[in-house]
Amino acid sequence: MPDITVNGVRLHYEERGSGMSMVWAHGLGGTWKEWEGAMEFFQDRYRVIAYDARGHGCSEKPDKPEVYSQDIMVEDMRGLMDTLDINRAIVGGHSMGANVALNFALRYPGRCIGLITVGIGSGSSDREWWGEWWEHLADTAEKEGIGAYVEEMQKLPAWGPAFADPQMGKSLTHAELANSPIAIANIIRGIQRKRPSIFELAPKLGQLPVEALVVISDGDTPVVECSRFMAEHIPQAMLEVIPARSHWTHLEAPERFLKSVEQYLRRLGG
Repeated sequence: MPDITVNGVRLHYEERGSGMSMVWAHGLGGTWKEWEGAMEFFQDRYRVIAYDARGHGCSEKPDKPEVYSQDIMVEDMRGLMDTLDINRAIVGGHSMGANVALNFALRYPGRCIGLITVGIGSGSSDREWWGEWWEHLADTAEKEGIGAYVEEMQKLPAWGPAFADPQMGKSLTHAELANSPIAIANIIRGIQRKRPSIFELAPKLGQLPVEALVVISDGDTPVVECSRFMAEHIPQAMLEVIPARSHWTHLEAPERFLKSVEQYLRRLGG
């Protein structure tokens, strides 16, 4: 269970295999374990790394709100790669982690062999409503505890089915309940509420020289519009719409997801 210090915060990461590097970032409240299936699948051909973001899992969970922003998360990904002597990698992520991977690619395109996003853009298509919802979730975590926060999460149409699934729901709930309510509240306020929307990034997307795979569930209504927008604006982007109901496409339909990633990697020549 290796740990490293990046930007003054201890981060936990897991590593499998050797070869071309692949780095995965998880979503809000998750851990590196969301990518365990991908790590096992690709470890024979790639050096696959997944890590717990600051404030999550086995990584350090500072209580100070100023240490959480999307820019800081992007620099954490860069710092992780620097420390592990990774010059270039295929970078990917889910939800919050997908936004980190995207913004890493926009800031450091030369360090990206490819970009894979899963369920990106949640909240961007109705910024005002989502801003209010995120603040409600942050308040719930801070004032009522992590259990109440998880209950509120399940009220969202694309999130409820994941938590209701016997196997997927158990692992998601376990990860979420292990979080610090203060850290989660700070993450929501510092990242989810303040990050630029996909639509604001349109000019940068149009100039991104990295080939991208954009993956969504057809039932993940909050992100469908945003993901399609992203795929339409990145010059070298491939959109993969997978028949699934939840926000966690890679966990609900793992075989289809891994097949899509494998096809994309062949396109990259990896």
